[in-house]
Amino acid sequence: MAFVAVYFIFLQAVGQSVDTLKKVDIQTALTITKENYPAIKRKRAETEAANYELKAAKNNFLPNFIVQGQVLNSTSNSIRGAFYPNDGTALPVSAGLKVNGTTNDATWNSAATGLINWKFFNFGKLRAAVDVAKAGAVAAEADYQNELFQQQIKVSDAYFLSLMADDMLKSQSANLARVKALRDVTSAYAKSGIKPGVDSSLVNAEYSKATLQLLDAQRIAAEQSVYLKELMGLKNDNKIELDTIVYYTKQPQTLEMANEYANNPRLIYYKSIVDVNQAQIKAIKYSQYPSISFIGSGWARGSGVADKTLPDGGFIYNKSFSGGVGFRAYNWMVGVTTVWNFTSLFQTGNQARAQKHVATMAQERFNEETLHVESELERARLRYKTTLEAARQAPIQLKAAQDAYAQAKARYDAGLNSILELTQTFALLNRAEVDADFARGNVWRALIQYAAATGSLDSFTSNLN
Repeated sequence: MAFVAVYFIFLQAVGQSVDTLKKVDIQTALTITKENYPAIKRKRAETEAANYELKAAKNNFLPNFIVQGQVLNSTSNSIRGAFYPNDGTALPVSAGLKVNGTTNDATWNSAATGLINWKFFNFGKLRAAVDVAKAGAVAAEADYQNELFQQQIKVSDAYFLSLMADDMLKSQSANLARVKALRDVTSAYAKSGIKPGVDSSLVNAEYSKATLQLLDAQRIAAEQSVYLKELMGLKNDNKIELDTIVYYTKQPQTLEMANEYANNPRLIYYKSIVDVNQAQIKAIKYSQYPSISFIGSGWARGSGVADKTLPDGGFIYNKSFSGGVGFRAYNWMVGVTTVWNFTSLFQTGNQARAQKHVATMAQERFNEETLHVESELERARLRYKTTLEAARQAPIQLKAAQDAYAQAKARYDAGLNSILELTQTFALLNRAEVDADFARGNVWRALIQYAAATGSLDSFTSNLN
């Protein structure tokens, strides 16, 4: 029995660890989003990849240095022995023909080479390639910052939508409780004959309506919670509890909204795409120039065929491993070379023209996004002013609706008015409660929209403190 008790205690502890509600404020939600949302992590990886591509482009300034070595057992018909070219790094060594013709005699031989090719002057081609990679890294970082910012805006908006949905759920629950209380009273009145039976029927209809409104509010609140967790990169089985302290105790204050959007991450990203295209145009132009390279090479050969020959001109073989792998001949050469594909001028010219049109496309996309941001900023200013005024008026409307309901109920209880007048105040009070809930949240949402247009969350987060 003791084991069973311990087992059930363990199951209860595990269940609590899975179902424990995690209280999350808006700042924590933004941090969770940054660390968990897949698109943000993907953009972060793209940024890292672009930085390594930049490092790789800078490494092109280094000379190519290739070494290779080989030990082979092969026929001696090439006199000093065959060798593999090793992707072109082995240099050919010529030799004469054997006077006694080809044979199947095999000897050990060896070969080693070292090649240096350094493009020490290239008319700016490598620098242009580095500039393209650098612009690509800047664009990748701008893309990451824009993705992060846009996702945080979405999460902030969804966060307050969730709070508003929870508020609406509370209002509909209160409305249902209010109607239920009246239904119980009117039912008792109808049974006792104090009130007509139609009153009970009308209140039952109101009760069904309030029930449907509550069910709809429950659906909206649940869907909004799922959507918020999706935006934060959390699975649906992660249960979170939203912090309502700021929502209920603070209200954004009137602030001076500046017409400033130059630091909007979306515009910075599209401007970086323009810069990438401009760098590519420059790189294409420079690619038509030749490169001047310093080249140096050295090679050594060993062979089991002796340098001296027999009196009849035949070759002396040493077929042992040690007799063939030791180097016997050494050579080197150094120099400067240049290669210029003159006909590439026609190709690069057309590529540069095509890239100019691509750059124009990027510039016009930037101009289009600038227009969008300007419009969003103006709409945000207008929305903030109207929602702030609505938030001031909502409590007045709610107080008036509450008074109207209290008066109508008192008159109905006293038999001075009909049930129709009372039920009308139900809809009025319920609408006022929902409007008050939405008015509070819409001010925050308008502030978030303004932050989205300016490209900075400071105006939003400063009101949270």
